[in-house]
Amino acid sequence: MSRSLPACPKIEIAQPSLTRHTLVLLPKKADLKEAGIANLPSHLKDHSALKGDRGAKLVLHGNPATVIFGIGAADEFNAQEAAEWGEAAGHCMNREQIGEFQVKLPSSVTDKHVALNFIKGLMLANFRVDELKSKPATPASEVSKIFVAGKITAKIDKSDLTLLEGVVHGITFARTIIELPASSADPTGIVKRFESALDKRHLEVEIWDEKRIQKEKMGLLASVSAASATPPRFLIVRYGKDFKNKPTLCLVGKGVTFDTGGINLKTSSWKDLLGMKKDMGGAAAVLGTMLALAESRPALRVIGITPLTTNSIGSHATLPGDVVTSYAGKTVEIQNTDAEGRLILADALHYAVKQKPDYIVDVATLTGACVVALGEHLTGLFSNHTGFQQSMLQAASDSGEPAWPMPLGRRYGDELKSDVADMANMGKGRDGGAVLAAKFLEKFVENTPWCHLDIAGTVDLGDPAKAGAHVKAAGRMVHTFVTLAANLAQGK
Repeated sequence: MSRSLPACPKIEIAQPSLTRHTLVLLPKKADLKEAGIANLPSHLKDHSALKGDRGAKLVLHGNPATVIFGIGAADEFNAQEAAEWGEAAGHCMNREQIGEFQVKLPSSVTDKHVALNFIKGLMLANFRVDELKSKPATPASEVSKIFVAGKITAKIDKSDLTLLEGVVHGITFARTIIELPASSADPTGIVKRFESALDKRHLEVEIWDEKRIQKEKMGLLASVSAASATPPRFLIVRYGKDFKNKPTLCLVGKGVTFDTGGINLKTSSWKDLLGMKKDMGGAAAVLGTMLALAESRPALRVIGITPLTTNSIGSHATLPGDVVTSYAGKTVEIQNTDAEGRLILADALHYAVKQKPDYIVDVATLTGACVVALGEHLTGLFSNHTGFQQSMLQAASDSGEPAWPMPLGRRYGDELKSDVADMANMGKGRDGGAVLAAKFLEKFVENTPWCHLDIAGTVDLGDPAKAGAHVKAAGRMVHTFVTLAANLAQGK
């Protein structure tokens, strides 16, 4: 892994030790003797952490120290809860200046994905983006080494830990470019950062500049970038070229590095507009995944595709009502320039189809309508293939990034009809907007098994992890994609 990414904490499976600092996870109705914390002073007996209350903490100072962390009802402590509370627990350990410690997982944790997600959260607790500060912070302590103990460790092997380390590196990269301002993480800036982070032994990169984009007739991508002083880029990353008899997976990520809305200018509050630098969360997920795959090395071929642009205003901007020809040759009436993400994805999806893959997944901070539908806890999942949809749902669940299946139907497609072009980029209005956007994308994937993930509501961390975090971006779907790739490589 390139030195441009920070080192992540080391993980080691080990037997419990009386000489190490310890983080004890305690569910409700837990046996304190089994947890190794039975002999406590009587005045602590009613402490909420000893009752296993969700998020409650009790620190027993000493050498070694013991930190007791309540995780709530055992049957509700799933992979998503584990990932978010793991990060919260990591912040706690940092505040206590305990950098090296053992984690005692309760016997109620029988699913290795739950255990691994908690460890992932601990490993991510150090993350910060302070490279633009004149005086970057020097933490008093950071999580550096984690010993994992408990019955569940019998189910965890070295390949799980290798995959997890790659996931953490990938998430770190994704979070960094999401949180950096658009002036630093613009299309060319993202490409340079990715090139400095990649392992050229396992990844091949192809970069299309604005001239190549025009030459290839990627009209939708070119139309979105038309008013921007920052030129677009179309980034293609290939992994696993030697796995010729294995499946090919295409990952496509929306990369709008700042979204003004174009001529249909956003009228949100200034605080909402600050978040528009995160409109490339999908591209960040794809690029982070490709870095992670270079470490875990599953036996399949993966092509990461990220159209990168800004959506700006100016004298050359695409106008509402303009008709633009896509890379696929279909004409699109641009009824709303703030529905730009689906445009650049459409050109990228057609490129993906031309690679003749077995599967395509796209990921995007695409619609506010998806946030209205699902809030901030679940990613919206749309698919044209029942079997692949189920594989995607399982990978997302196992990775602590759950998705929820959303509908696709002919009637939604009918709303995208245009009087002057093959289709419009908008429907009748805001109602059903997430479905309409997905239906637009479906028109460009032909018959390839495809899933669309709308992460508009989930691009940031959930509340437990967010509370002590230095930045809010989650690096959402990196873990899911790495899990999906591993599963496909194993024929699952």
